[in-house]
Amino acid sequence: MDFRILSKFAFRLTTLFALVIPFSALFSFDTEKRIPPHEVPPELKGVGVVEKLGDSIDRNLIFVNEDGKQVKLGDYLEDGKPLLLTLIYYRCPTLCNFHLNGISDVLKQLNWQVGKEFKYVAVSFDPKEKPELAKPKKDAYIKDYGRGDGSGWSFLTGKDPEIKALASSLGFSYKWNPENEQWVHESVAYVITPEGKISRYLKGIMFDERTLRLSLVEASNGKIGDLSDRIALFCFQFDPSKNRYTLYAYNIMRVGAFFTMIALAAFLFRFWKKQNSNINT
Repeated sequence: MDFRILSKFAFRLTTLFALVIPFSALFSFDTEKRIPPHEVPPELKGVGVVEKLGDSIDRNLIFVNEDGKQVKLGDYLEDGKPLLLTLIYYRCPTLCNFHLNGISDVLKQLNWQVGKEFKYVAVSFDPKEKPELAKPKKDAYIKDYGRGDGSGWSFLTGKDPEIKALASSLGFSYKWNPENEQWVHESVAYVITPEGKISRYLKGIMFDERTLRLSLVEASNGKIGDLSDRIALFCFQFDPSKNRYTLYAYNIMRVGAFFTMIALAAFLFRFWKKQNSNINT
């Protein structure tokens, strides 16, 4: 074998080991501390969301809005419109901000206005937080939204019993992590019907405009939106695994069959009419 070729090969092999060994050390870990597959990390135990579709929230729970005024949850449902609800805390350094940014982004995409077709309410699950924190948070997102006077938005705080009652009714579990002094929780938006029933869970920090729109139309029982929304709701079905509405093949086939029957009936009518005309002449 050519010595030069052998030298080049040896050099490349040495270089490869020089690169791989530090990275292998970097990503190595103590097997004793390894978390077995499918086991929840200790800091996440007791945290999550159990969907309770069709269950009702307590409309009589009392909270305090961003202006320091006591309100009932039912106050936001009195006009017969659906409610978009989220549980966050205002001091949250990361996840809650991402969640609120995602809510703000999707609301700006909707051609509806918050307060007209539906309302939005954020509730802090930290009982130590007060309206002094809620007010600037609301003002910042109202400014970013850029539509209306903000009357359809509310950022609430409350006492621990009411917060826990609301969270329990929504299937929302959270806990305090003393090590980093933060609340551990998931990011979820809830669509509530005018009757106070849980209609839809929208998970994550980014939300699809069509999914939110159809969720609100469904929650309102077709009282908001137009004919195209109701047709879309008939042809689409919510897929929890994808966190969005997807085409519902069965209903699409039903729609296709319906229009096929109409087309066939129109053809037969014209054929029958032409035949009668020929007979008469």
